[in-house]
Order: sequence, then C-alpha cells, then structure tokens
Amino acid sequence: MSVQCNQVMFNMTSIDYFADYPESKQAQQTVLSKFGHHIHDEDLLKSFKAKRLERASSSLVGKVRSFPFIINVLLFGPKNLLKTKSLFMDEKKYDLVNILRQFSNSKAIYNEILNNYHIISNTGLETHGPVTMGSSLKNAILKATLQGAMKDNADLDADFNEMISSCNDVISAEVPNSLRDIAKSIKDKQTFKQLSDEEALQVLYKGTDESSVKFKQFLERHGHRGYRELDPMYKPWKGNPIPCIKTIKTMLSGSEKQLEAKVGKSVDQLIEELKTPLTPIKRLLIKKLLLPYTQRGVGYRELSKYFVIWLNDKLRDGFWYLAEQMVREGLIPSAESFFYLTVTEVEALCNGDRDPLILARVRHRKRLYPKMDKYKFDEFIKGPEMKPRNFEDRIIPPNLGTGMVQMKGTPVSNGSIKARVCVSEDITEADSIQPGDILITYSTDIGWSPYFPLLSGIITEIGGTISHGAVIAREFGIPCLIAVGGACSTFKTGDICVLDTKSATITKVE
Repeated sequence: MSVQCNQVMFNMTSIDYFADYPESKQAQQTVLSKFGHHIHDEDLLKSFKAKRLERASSSLVGKVRSFPFIINVLLFGPKNLLKTKSLFMDEKKYDLVNILRQFSNSKAIYNEILNNYHIISNTGLETHGPVTMGSSLKNAILKATLQGAMKDNADLDADFNEMISSCNDVISAEVPNSLRDIAKSIKDKQTFKQLSDEEALQVLYKGTDESSVKFKQFLERHGHRGYRELDPMYKPWKGNPIPCIKTIKTMLSGSEKQLEAKVGKSVDQLIEELKTPLTPIKRLLIKKLLLPYTQRGVGYRELSKYFVIWLNDKLRDGFWYLAEQMVREGLIPSAESFFYLTVTEVEALCNGDRDPLILARVRHRKRLYPKMDKYKFDEFIKGPEMKPRNFEDRIIPPNLGTGMVQMKGTPVSNGSIKARVCVSEDITEADSIQPGDILITYSTDIGWSPYFPLLSGIITEIGGTISHGAVIAREFGIPCLIAVGGACSTFKTGDICVLDTKSATITKVE
C-alpha cells in the first residue's frame, strides 16, 4: 500500500487473499466486496494464477496456517475490538494532545507524535483488519448457502441484499438518523430554515431545548467523523459542523416523509419474503444462525471503522497541535502549510534546518494541490506510470434511441425509482442536491451520510459491496448501484433517469 497523488494505492499482486480468484467462491466474494464487480483484466488474472502455482507445493501447510487466522477473525475479532475500544475510549480516555502538552518545543512534540503513531496505527490495524475480514467471510458463507439452494438463481443478489439490509446497531447509520431526529425536534422549523448556516449553528450551539441537546450529543458521538475523514488536513464535523446544518435545513424544506425513519424488517419477515427456494433445514440454519451472525458482522465492521477514525482523529489533533507550535517558533508561515510538507521536511524543520527551499516547495505544492485533488484514476493501473484519467475521453454509453442512455452496474440495495439526477463528483458540489434526487458520484464516505435521507437513489463509479455507500443505502432502503464506471461524465444534473436494480441499470429517459 502507498499514497500517490493523495490517493491510496494497493499492489494487487502482493495481496494473498486475491490469489485464489476466480477459482474460489470465497475469493470471488472478497473481490465483489472490495470492487463491486468481477475482475476481467488478463494481466491481473495471470498474476493471481502465478501466485497460486507458487504456493501449490505447500498448499496443505498454507491451509493449516490459515485455519487459526480464520477462527480468530470469526470468533475473536469482535471481542478484541470491543475490549480495545473500551480501553482507549472509556478507560484511558486516550488524548494525544494532552500527552503533547508536557513538551515545550516542536522537536520534542514531533518525536512524541512518532512514538504514538505506532500505537495508533497498530491498534487500528489489529482491530479493523480481522473484523472486516470476518464480516466478509460471514457474507460469503450466507451467500454460498443461498447459492447452493438453486442453480442460476435470478433472485440471488436481490435476496442477499435484502437479507443484509436490516442490520441492527450499524453505528454509521446513526448519522443520518440523528440528523433527522434533530430536524424533527426543532420547534420553529419555518424560522430555523430561513436562518443563515452560521446563525442556525449558533441557535443549536447556544440553545438548551431538545434540538440543541441532541445536536451536542451528535457532535460528542460522531464529531470525529466527516468528509475525507482519514486525511488529517480536513477538519471533521466537530471542527466544521456546517455540512450537518445544511442537511438539517434541507430536511426541513422537504416532505414530512423524509423525517420518517426506515422501519427495519425482522429476521422472520426477511426469511418469509425470500424468493430463493430453501429446504426446511437451510431455512432454519439461515434464520437461527447465519443471518443474525452476518448482520452482527456488518455492525462490528462499521464499529471497527468508527474506532479507527476516532484514533485517526487523535492523530489529526496532534498534527494540528504541532503545526501551531511550528508557527509560534517561526518554522512555517501558517498551520495549513504543515500539511504540504513531507515527513522528512517536518523532521528537518523541527531539528532547526531553515532551508528556504523547503518553504518554496510548500508554496509550489499549494499551487498544484487544487488540480491534483481532482485527479481520478482508473481502478486498475499497470506499468510504472500512474496517470490520472483523461477526462476528455468520455465513456460512450449505449444509446437506446430517442435520446435514451443506459449504463449497468452492480446492485447492492434493491428498488426502482424514476427521478432527477444530481451529479456531484465530490462533496463540494453536494449543495446542489434536492430532496428526492438520484445522486451520481465517484465514491462516498461518511461525509456524505448527512445527505442520504434526501436521496431516492445512489450511483457510484467505484466501491464494493461493503463500501460505505452500499452499507448505508441498504440501511435506508435506497436503491443503489455501484461500479458504474464513467457515470459522472455520462449523465448531468437535471437529467431524469430510471434506476432499476433488478436490471442493474440506470437509464436516462428525459
């Protein structure tokens, strides 16, 4: 894994659990969970095959070694997550800035951040990795059970999506639910939505009524999250709650239906509505064991992500604390400049190196960043050069005649809807979302969650079946297609489209 052009890149040829693709059903499910579609790239498939042949002679040893890992991720991953989360968040009340306050200069603060960085990163990996893998395995087992019930089952994906759409205790789904509750509890809704964003924020900050209490509780619980939440330069909702205020005001401008929470289905109801024919034994197995087990796995995976982001937020606070100290010492002109430095340059400055070329490079990177930040890369990149997509080369979608355009994707949340489209390649364009829109975007993270209650459908260019957009779409019953490559450049805001997950298509009709 590495970071290039502010993008996280993975070396697919070095990741073991892809090597069995496409031979293994488990590997197929892993690929779908990560990418939302099957892999057809010949070079990549050849590299997987070579890796399989390389380890074929020691396959028995490999299987024996993998057995403890599988047991750990399925049985002990969630337990370790809950224990570690409680230790850091409740018992220790871990706060990196409080630790850094005992140091009086940038050099000492920088060294202490390095010491804590390993604690934070190792803790995050040791909790999130096993829980995520365990959740994927549980999904694979449930889907394989459905798959084995009937060959060429046209209802397989729809049944599977429906079964994992009513999970309890999915912490990321609390975000739009909490904002909906805040909107409902505002007494003078008409006046509130006419306030400026800053005025509305002050009303909730300074008030003592139910809506203010709920808003403060929301920031206490979810304030460490936000758009690009793993990027330390971007402030989370506790530092910039305006996106949440905008959503609350938009909710108040919509219909009463948008203020109603989705009613989840019980396990009995989900089993009763399955279209896949099951034997009594399989039905009982899914009802009593596999479905509840898989649903809990989804909840644990989202909780592990929540905890990793909480840890990352502590590191973010530490970086900003160091940046402000470096400004006080005259090492950098502004705290924001810190985030355009490399680690080596930060260390050099903290050690007293006043090389003017360092700050010259900072100024150069600041000029380049707005352009580089808009780079979009192909999903799979081969060769030594990693160039962003050429946006002039549009993907030409099938034209069905009479101006109709259609694209296909992977359905992850069931439904069909005809509505206006809003194309927002990133969240800076989200203000143009209107209640009832189908959102078309490159990808989503938790920062998009406040807008989800406004949407009637979601299309993303990249993302897997366990990506944030897929999980929240299922929780809110919003029809959703993922892996619709080129959708942002094919459709435009204002188009009237039909999103149909049964045919896995989005079609422009007006």
